[in-house]
Order: sequence, then C-alpha cells, then structure tokens
Amino acid sequence: MDIEVLGAPAVRVNGVSVVPTAPKPRRVLGLLALHADQVVPVAALVEELWGALPPRSARTTLQTYVLQLRELIGAALAAPGRRQREWEVGEGE
Repeated sequence: MDIEVLGAPAVRVNGVSVVPTAPKPRRVLGLLALHADQVVPVAALVEELWGALPPRSARTTLQTYVLQLRELIGAALAAPGRRQREWEVGEGE
C-alpha cells in the first residue's frame, strides 16, 4: 500500500487508487492512514466525522464506511495484472 499525504492525498494498493470519492469515507481513510499500525478508537473516528453531536446512526454509518474501504482495498488486491510482490523471486534468479 502506497500512501501520499503531501499535496492531494493518494492511497494505492498494487497501483490501484483506493481513495473513496465521498468526503466522509475519505476522512476515515485519512485518519486511519495517519495512524497506521495503531488502533483508532471508534469514538475518535465518530468525533472526526461528526464532532460533538453525532447522529444516532453514527456507529452504523461508520461501519458502512469501513466496509466500503475494505471492498475498495479487496478489489485492488484482486485486480488483474497485479504487480508481483517484492518478496517473490523473478524468473531466472
């Protein structure tokens, strides 16, 4: 996974962009990217998206955003013509 945070944010898996077009899922992805390899509490995500007054559906909506991100990443991983993983040995080596 390649993450670029300078300029326009970009996240690619195997060269395929996984940045959602909707603003709130994009914010979730950005927050998770900033805290890579760390647990990000649901409360922190909810506050980032809705501030101090989240709607009743905040938790369910957040789960939907995370599901959408997982689907984007899964599709990128399954994309035809994926680049070979760095640890795989090429032919003739």
